[in-house]
Amino acid sequence: DKLCKKILQERSAGQRLNIIIVSEGAIDREGQPITAEKVKQVVVDKLQQDTRITVLGHVQRGGNPSAFDRVLGCRMGAEAVLALMEADDNTEPCVVSLDGNQAVRVP
Repeated sequence: DKLCKKILQERSAGQRLNIIIVSEGAIDREGQPITAEKVKQVVVDKLQQDTRITVLGHVQRGGNPSAFDRVLGCRMGAEAVLALMEADDNTEPCVVSLDGNQAVRVP
């Protein structure tokens, strides 16, 4: 529901395209897998929006990272670890995002 609300909010602000990244091995609170297909189905069912899945291959994931890429990866990784360490059973799920040059948690 929160994902769909966020997409609608972005659309109303003029954002026409959204990218949703689903990690391999992502699971929900009950331990059930969260797949790209499930996320797509939620978006299609609730928002009736054209939705496509793209699975990145090893070549697309590759390439040499720049210094910025390395620093960004460290900042976002550190924030993700802090979020996990601070979490308990009642903590709302979040995603680590970039706001300016800061890694931030977004519900």
